[in-house]
Amino acid sequence: MQLPNLRTCMMLMAVSALAACSPAPTPASVDAGQSETDQSQLPVADSRPSVAFIRGYYEASDGGLFTACSETSRRRVTSIDVATAAAMAKANQALDRPRYLMAEGNLSGKDEVEIGPFNLISGDAWNCESRLDDVVLAARGADVLWSLEVTPAAVTFAPAPGAAPEIHAFEALQPGSDGLGLKTTDSKLSASLHSGACIETMTDTTFGWSIKLMANGQTFVGCAWRGLAAP
Repeated sequence: MQLPNLRTCMMLMAVSALAACSPAPTPASVDAGQSETDQSQLPVADSRPSVAFIRGYYEASDGGLFTACSETSRRRVTSIDVATAAAMAKANQALDRPRYLMAEGNLSGKDEVEIGPFNLISGDAWNCESRLDDVVLAARGADVLWSLEVTPAAVTFAPAPGAAPEIHAFEALQPGSDGLGLKTTDSKLSASLHSGACIETMTDTTFGWSIKLMANGQTFVGCAWRGLAAP
């Protein structure tokens, strides 16, 4: 057998060393927007706009000041919904004291606030301690003192003070052509809500919704407000 010469051996050694020190091939990069899962099969997020409420005390002085619940310093109002400004001006004509306000809006930074459509404006009947956390919607009559409370679990309706309440299973609070619609699973009670100032003089409160409620073949009208619970 013929042995390789010295030059051939040196060449083979060099090739082996180069192969041992060469980096492994880099795998092809994957686009962050790509996935092994077909994007068309992914669930579509709910696109309905959410309602974020701000709560606190509004003062008309100095162009508008707002103290949010749980805060001690006043925020400067940088923008305010036209209807909210009109309702607040009417409710605050004396400019003598802050009024409780619950409205759609945004607390901006540390010292600013943007105020959108209002939910309720009150003197002494409502405050930061008022029960709203588990309420989807509530309403009551301005003349006939009926009452309605909607939670995620049930719809409770009392046609008059002291009357035995009716309990219905809550189905949905859904957008309508010009407001909101309340549905129950048994269809024995329903309601339509329309955005706009609804004034209750007894409690010196301006609510952001008027309501027409149908129950037991009767129609009830009054004022309504949104709670903090998700429908």
